[in-house]
Amino acid sequence: MTNRTNNDNLIDTCEYTIARVFLCYNQLMIRLLDKKTADKIAAGEVVDRPVSIVKELVENSIDAGSTWITIEIKQGGKSYIRVTDNGLGIAEDDVETAFKRHATSKISDAKDLDSIVSLGFRGEALASICAVSRVELISKQREKRTGRRIVVEGSEILQNNPTGCPDGTTIIVKDLFYNTPARRKFLSSDSAEARRIIDFASRIALSYPDIRFNLINSTKQVFATNGKGDILSNIVNIYGADISKALIPVNMSEDNFTIKGFVSDPGSTLSSRNRQVFCINGRIVSSQIIDKAIDMAYKERLFAGRYPVAFLFIAIPPDKLDVNIHPTKKEIRFDDNTLIEDFVKEGIKQALLSKEAIPNLEISTFKNAKPDQGMQMDVKYAIQEAAFEYNEQSNKVDIKNVLTTLSSETDSFKNVETDQAGIVISAVHPFEFDDLIIIGSVFNTYIAAQDKENFYLIDQHAAHERIFYERLMKQHATGEKALQELMFPMNFKVSAQVSSIEDSWINDVRGIGYDIEFFGNNTYIVRSIPAFMEMQEAEYFLNDLFNQFDDIPDLSNKSILEKIIMRACKAAVKAGDSLDSAEIKALLKQLKDCNNPYSCPHGRPVFIKLSNYEIEKMFKRV
Repeated sequence: MTNRTNNDNLIDTCEYTIARVFLCYNQLMIRLLDKKTADKIAAGEVVDRPVSIVKELVENSIDAGSTWITIEIKQGGKSYIRVTDNGLGIAEDDVETAFKRHATSKISDAKDLDSIVSLGFRGEALASICAVSRVELISKQREKRTGRRIVVEGSEILQNNPTGCPDGTTIIVKDLFYNTPARRKFLSSDSAEARRIIDFASRIALSYPDIRFNLINSTKQVFATNGKGDILSNIVNIYGADISKALIPVNMSEDNFTIKGFVSDPGSTLSSRNRQVFCINGRIVSSQIIDKAIDMAYKERLFAGRYPVAFLFIAIPPDKLDVNIHPTKKEIRFDDNTLIEDFVKEGIKQALLSKEAIPNLEISTFKNAKPDQGMQMDVKYAIQEAAFEYNEQSNKVDIKNVLTTLSSETDSFKNVETDQAGIVISAVHPFEFDDLIIIGSVFNTYIAAQDKENFYLIDQHAAHERIFYERLMKQHATGEKALQELMFPMNFKVSAQVSSIEDSWINDVRGIGYDIEFFGNNTYIVRSIPAFMEMQEAEYFLNDLFNQFDDIPDLSNKSILEKIIMRACKAAVKAGDSLDSAEIKALLKQLKDCNNPYSCPHGRPVFIKLSNYEIEKMFKRV
């Protein structure tokens, strides 16, 4: 190895420093990027994967007044995407302009941004798509004899010729990211990209039930909707019949706000939110505000980690929200988050208080129930989740004739008229406790009852727990404490841990109706208990409460304390007590007065029902 002198090292250091200074100088120079580079960078804001392209093209088709739209993909949209519609078409003189950045027919000046009613308006979609793919556009206006065909590759227009074609527009996108391979390698597998497109197409098809949608994946038809405005029919076509059985209509209007759609009963839920679809003013969006509203509406109705199915279509005055906060328009901002949250929550809560919200007793539940756990809800959930997967069909489609076929088939649907949301909603029926006829009791645990249409089993333990919990929380919230004084006070020996954090719990315990004070040596004396409790219940409740305080030393978060009280209710209320007719009637009267009579505080159902028709099916009478 050659020995280096200090001078050699000094020369190397100087050369490196000079190189860094030169590089920094070059980096500080401001220059205009060439059009190709600028277009590729801009495309990254709008086009990150194939579903982004499908979304932009379909939204343009909807804005064009189309009554049918066909989406076809191959290799998850990486190699081929085609969106065809029968909309207004693009004027001959505008086809090249449509591919320029910020070219749009949806708005004309900044004032229009305050009341956007169209889906596409930013004027970036086609420019961004053609910057990173090979694009072919064929379009014809209805009053014209011929259309126009334009071919664009990497933002360069290669062809622009007249052509014969049906009314409307077809856009074909090939070889996504062919000129940006670094971005292409970050795409997921073909099947994963296809699933994203199927999910978007499913959601947009539900949002526009008056438009016929046809989705084709690698020559196989995934789904087709009829465009007749019946959203429940579309749900069946897209997600399968099983999901529709548990849906409850939502329909409420207030001032200039409207919410329509469907949510699932509390007994029919999933382990994720992937069957929650939100459409606001015709735009499919994600919204943490709507997520929170759903969670609040279902509070105390669901087990932890379970989420309801929800297809919600909301109309809001355009000036009350901002849809221009995200390049792909996936997110929106409301002027008043609390107003929207309360409105959506109230709409769902009204639906959940209907007769349709009571879970159905299903034969499959009994077949899969575990003997030691009674009616095992997890089995039902597993069956539902399997059934809720996409209902892909296997019939093949003749791609060559699809334009002509769809054009002729849709003529009969052009005069279909629907409201803005295009939703056919069935009526909901309030549950009437006064209509119940008590039949008796089963296993000293379940009250049997019926009305004109259904047979009911009512879990007296869950019912008592619900009544117990709501009375406790009402006393805590209002400060109106109804107490019963004890002839002989109760003593409770607690751990040093519980005694040391007395300041964090004692006022809350007093707030729910206990006259309690420290007696010395980690002991508390109770002289009065809530008036509605029996002695044994009051004792069970406090013992369980103190045991939980031992495990959770920080009770500053009131939601934690609320959950602890909820669990203590379960310990206090016991099943298996034989109730006579008068006691059953008293229990149901108390349950009727509850805000949520249909589930216990932990989300277990209080009621389950079996229709007369289902019973007849069981006995092979129908």
